[in-house]
Amino acid sequence: MRLLALLCFLAAAAEPAWKAGVAKVSITPDGPIWMAGYDARTKPSEGVLQDIHAKALAIQDDSGAITVLVTLDLVGVAPSITGPIVERAEKLGIRRERLLLNASHTHSGPGAGEEWVLRFRDRVAPEQVAIVRAYTRQLIDKVSGVIATSVRNLAPARISFGQGLAGIAVNRRRLANPSWPGPVDHDVPVLAVRDENGRLLAVAFGYACHNTTLGDYRISGDYAGFAMDSLETQNPGAIALFVQGAGADANPLPRRTVELAKSHGSTLAAAVGEVLSGKMKPVSGLLRAAFENVEVPFQPPPSREELTARLSGKDASKKRNAGWLLEALERDGRIRSSYPDPVQVWQLGDGPTMIAMGGEVVADFALRFKAKYGWSTTWIAGYSNDVFAYVPSRRVLAEGGYEGGGAMINRPFPGPFLPEVEETIANKVDALVQRVRR
Repeated sequence: MRLLALLCFLAAAAEPAWKAGVAKVSITPDGPIWMAGYDARTKPSEGVLQDIHAKALAIQDDSGAITVLVTLDLVGVAPSITGPIVERAEKLGIRRERLLLNASHTHSGPGAGEEWVLRFRDRVAPEQVAIVRAYTRQLIDKVSGVIATSVRNLAPARISFGQGLAGIAVNRRRLANPSWPGPVDHDVPVLAVRDENGRLLAVAFGYACHNTTLGDYRISGDYAGFAMDSLETQNPGAIALFVQGAGADANPLPRRTVELAKSHGSTLAAAVGEVLSGKMKPVSGLLRAAFENVEVPFQPPPSREELTARLSGKDASKKRNAGWLLEALERDGRIRSSYPDPVQVWQLGDGPTMIAMGGEVVADFALRFKAKYGWSTTWIAGYSNDVFAYVPSRRVLAEGGYEGGGAMINRPFPGPFLPEVEETIANKVDALVQRVRR
C-alpha cells in the first residue's frame, strides 16, 4: 500500500507543471485618428464606442521556456510593428517561434504601421500621417510592455482545452454567387488558464469571421470586443483574449448596428461559457514551437509600359498600384515575385496544435488542416504576425472575386498569387507540425 502511494506521488510530481501570467493594456487612441479596415473612409475617427486592448498570455513549461500569445484589437499587424516587438521580446528570453501576435481584424480600429502609411499617404493629410506614426510608436511600447508584464506575472497554473460552436459567420462570397461553395469554420477553441485554487485567470478563445459588424467612425473591437468584455464581466479578475481564425471569406450577418455587434458578441461569449462550464481536457507536457517564413509566389507582374499606361487611366486603385510598382522598379530594379508568409505552429503538450498563418486566410485552409491533424484538437489562427494580403486557397483563386485576387490591387503587390500558393503553405505547415510533434 505504501509502495502504491509512493508511486502515485512520484507520478504526480513528475508531471510537468505550468506557469502562466496574463496582462492587458488599453491601446485606444488618445484622439481622432484615421481608421483602418475600410478604404472608403474619408475622415478620422469620431469618438470611442469601446476601448480596445493589447493582451498577453505568457506560458512557461517545465523546460523553463516562455511562450507568449499576444492578441490585438487591430485590423492587422505588419513588419514595421512586429519587428521592434520581436526584438524587445528576445531581450526577455522569448525566442521568435515562441511569440505569436494575432490581430482581431476589427474594422473599427486605428491605422498603424509604415505599411499603412505607404498605402494611404496620397489620401490622408500629412498631419494625419503624423498622428498614425505617433500612435504606432506608442503601440509598440505598449505591446512590448504588456508582454513584459505577463512574464513578470508568471505563477503556477493549470491549463485546459475544449471546443464549442457558434453560428455567427456566413461565407460572404455566396452573397453575389449563390452557386459557389460556402465553407465556414464555426469552431470555438477555448484555452482556460486557472490558478492553483481553480480561479480563472485567462481564457483564450478563437473564431473565424471578419470583425465587420460595424462601419461607422467610432473606435471599437466590434463583436469580438463585446465578447471579451462579456466574458471578463462574467469572470471578475480574468482576462479574455480573442484569436482571429481563418475568416477571410466570412462576415457576421446580419450586421451594421451596435445592437447586432453586441448580440454577436453575446453569442460568442455564450459559446465560450458553455465550454468553460463543461468538462475540459487538462493539458500537460511541454509546449513546443516552430516558426518559418515561406515564400508565396505572385503571378508575373505587368510590364513597365503597362504600369506607365495605368497612371493615365481613370481607375484610382489601379493608378495607385501602378505607382507603387513603378517605385519598386526605380528603387530595387525589380518587382517582387513572392512574399515571405510567416507560418508558426505550437504544440501545447498533449493538448491542441495551434497553426498560425500570416495574411487573411480563407476557410479552406482551416478545414483542410483540421481534417489532417484533428478536428477537435487543431486550432487555426489567421491574421498572425503579418497581415499582408488575402491568402486564397486554390479553389478561391480559381473562382476569383475579391478574396481570390481582386483585393490585391489595393496592395503594393503585382497581382494575385500563383495557383500553387495553397500547396506551398500546406507543405510548410506540415513540416512544422511534424517538427513540434516529434
